[in-house]
Amino acid sequence: MSAVPRWSHRDPVESGNPFPADAPRHTRWEKATGRARAELLRYDDEIAAFAAITQDPTVYVRRWMDLATMRFDTWARRGLAVVDGTAAQRKYTEWLRTYALNWRTYVAETCPHVAEEIRDELALRLQARARHWVAEASELRNDLY
Repeated sequence: MSAVPRWSHRDPVESGNPFPADAPRHTRWEKATGRARAELLRYDDEIAAFAAITQDPTVYVRRWMDLATMRFDTWARRGLAVVDGTAAQRKYTEWLRTYALNWRTYVAETCPHVAEEIRDELALRLQARARHWVAEASELRNDLY
């Protein structure tokens, strides 16, 4: 249930793969983690290219919000890869809720100069993204049965 937000590529699930090595979800988690890390690298390349051409503070804040949202979505998509039933869906839903809430605290601690300006907007955005991923999990689960 670890859900530690990070600006870096470090995984928000601190204990590594939470599934036993012989479980099907272990392999799905590993593959999805590889895809997530590749996605993070691509997005960072885009940010670096964009940062080199703009110094506008308004644009900076927007890109910062996009970065937080992209990190959230990347790890949420990874978690979706192991939703394979009602119990897993409940755990995933709770993890998303916790992860979204943890971002609010993390931003306040790591970027206080930006946090005040965007705290509420980021919270609303991540709550909306969590609802999106819960709906995806629900649809996926329905497809399984």
